[in-house]
Amino acid sequence: MPHSWIRRNVVAISLASFFSDLSHEVCTAVLPLYLKAAGLGPQVLGILEGVANLLFNSGKLVGGIFGYFVRRKKPWAASGYLVTTIFTAAISLTVLPLLLVVFRGIAWFARGFRSPLRDDLLARSVDREHYGKAFGLERTGDMLGAVAGPALAGVLLLAAWSYESIILMGVIPGLLAASSIFFFVKEKPLAGNPLPPSEGRDWGGEAFRFVLPLRFWILFCGVILFSLGNYSRSFLIYLVARHVDTRGLPIDIFVSLPVFLYTSHNVVSALVPYAAGMLADRTSRPGTLALGYLLGSITTILLAGFSDYLAVLALAMIFSGASLAIEEALERATVAEVLPSRLRSLGFGVVGTAAAVGQAAASLYVGYLLEKESAAVAFGLAAAFALAATIWMTIFALWIHEGR
Repeated sequence: MPHSWIRRNVVAISLASFFSDLSHEVCTAVLPLYLKAAGLGPQVLGILEGVANLLFNSGKLVGGIFGYFVRRKKPWAASGYLVTTIFTAAISLTVLPLLLVVFRGIAWFARGFRSPLRDDLLARSVDREHYGKAFGLERTGDMLGAVAGPALAGVLLLAAWSYESIILMGVIPGLLAASSIFFFVKEKPLAGNPLPPSEGRDWGGEAFRFVLPLRFWILFCGVILFSLGNYSRSFLIYLVARHVDTRGLPIDIFVSLPVFLYTSHNVVSALVPYAAGMLADRTSRPGTLALGYLLGSITTILLAGFSDYLAVLALAMIFSGASLAIEEALERATVAEVLPSRLRSLGFGVVGTAAAVGQAAASLYVGYLLEKESAAVAFGLAAAFALAATIWMTIFALWIHEGR
């Protein structure tokens, strides 16, 4: 049966991703405008996003290690969705930078913590040959939420809703996301002890250091290289807002155009991942991931040379959306391919930590350099990392292909 991989768990997890992304993308879409209205500049945005990304991906490591030791992952995954919802909504209560960092950080840590647990549930719900499609469908649900969130935010802005009210209403889809996991996902129990007897419960780290194979660590290096050039997408919104503001256009255009262009970014991200997953299942998952990295490189090169042009910013939104979709779906599908089932939650967490270090650094240096009016330097450096990752992942894909 051609669609036998589309099972209840796959649908429920995809719906959870849709509702969760709708919830926090409503906040993300208006956050740069919220900060700007409070008199806070791009350096604060860079710190906020850098810390949030660090905690998000550190949460992935914690969740991955936690998932390595526990049988039941569903209740913890559902709890992660709930905590993310509560603390994202709490952002509407303050404009104090420290509290914003705390609330965003807790929300993003919980979001990271739930990710390897959710990904493990998804990988155990389908056969190996369908990993690309399953993770692609989950990313499609995620990015459809990322389309609906900014679109809803833009409509509410035009309807004169306050930034605080828009952020707060994200509680509703966030609760639906947690409910999708808790009530509709049926977890297939792991047989026996989640740890093999030979490894024991070595909390000192020896088991983790040697249990993951060489090909995983090669993949890990490619991921961290790309993440060093993978700054927060909030800077795209900021660049559009800066362009509109410096042109002296009416306030309603200033408020809505950055949000609606970001929506176009997420429309592309919703359309691409399932098709990319099908291509990856038929050809090469790391090879398709290298294509996503190439699109990210093109995005950043455009921003390095032409960030003063609105048409180029719109084009960069499209390339960025495609890159993000492929990157997020295929990094995880490739991890699932190179690791046995008992190691996947750990592998998802370790890869997430690789992205943590790079994304936090990228957001921090891009925010700092933009504050100094050095967009060419900021995005030129990011482009160099992205191109290096593209080459690395292409070589890895060829190595994997030759090893089959």
